[in-house]
Amino acid sequence: MANFNTHLGVAAVGSGMLATLCLQVGFVDAKDAILLASMGVLGGILPDIDLHYSHPSRILFSILGIVVTFLWIFAAENHLSILELWCAGLGIYMIVRYPFWALFQKLTVHRGSIHSIATALLSALIVTVASYHIFGKPDFISWLTGTFVFLGFILHLLLDEIYSVDFMGHRLKRSFGTALKLIDSKEHISSAVIIISIFIAWFLTPDINQFLDTLTSAETYRVILQRL
Repeated sequence: MANFNTHLGVAAVGSGMLATLCLQVGFVDAKDAILLASMGVLGGILPDIDLHYSHPSRILFSILGIVVTFLWIFAAENHLSILELWCAGLGIYMIVRYPFWALFQKLTVHRGSIHSIATALLSALIVTVASYHIFGKPDFISWLTGTFVFLGFILHLLLDEIYSVDFMGHRLKRSFGTALKLIDSKEHISSAVIIISIFIAWFLTPDINQFLDTLTSAETYRVILQRL
């Protein structure tokens, strides 16, 4: 499978290019473009949060903790004092970095149910719901944010599958097929939890009509081609 640096680099380049496109065609402002790029990078490393190698696993949860902390700080900046923001932000980081990390170490298996398209969808829906209900973003921006997480996640899975092919030896490595799968058929309980969570998260998502209308509009792609 691809290493951490590869996943991080490819996710950063891909999400950065797509966020730039969204900025240039007027979908988002500069602040939200940075948010989208960050979410794409986050999605690009999320599938490896179940790594059981101590050092890279801690790096991943440190990054995740920093992202969650700053998202919360930006959302609450006008409601709390500077000291309160610092204290609450530190508390959020510590919770993500230590209890969440320990929980994932205990409950997950690498390349198990986390490494699946279903989890990519669940991650996107959770981010969409959080963006709308917790951080107060408009429904269109919320769906766009979730989409960036989904695309980053899928890009990670695709890279792992590509690295499972030995092109020079014309053979498939044993890891082939373990990354890009719809759901993990071996992990029945965790897969069932993911599927149930998808349905619950879907009912909490904001209105999707504007997002779909923009995505399927011929005018959208005319503007994109013009800007290109």
